[in-house]
Amino acid sequence: MDFEVISPYCGIYREENTVNVYYLQTEDLVRVYVFSNIKDAQEFCNAAKNLLEFMVNVPKGKEQLYHQEFLELTIKNKEYELIVYEAMPKEEREAG
Repeated sequence: MDFEVISPYCGIYREENTVNVYYLQTEDLVRVYVFSNIKDAQEFCNAAKNLLEFMVNVPKGKEQLYHQEFLELTIKNKEYELIVYEAMPKEEREAG
């Protein structure tokens, strides 16, 4: 499965049992969900896409936060590992 932009603020990429979620306006570069099986990973991808229809009344600027929180609720009973890669603040990049 190739990288797919699923909304103006979110993109997703799945390979086997790993799903990368990119929120375009947060400090997180990517949130990597590693599931115990491919079925759970695919269901997670489907949930991420299906949540978009419920996001129409979410206040502007809060879409990513709501999407992320609703998505987390869909997998609360699944076995997975979450790895978050954050962007390095500009000040730290310039200092290095």
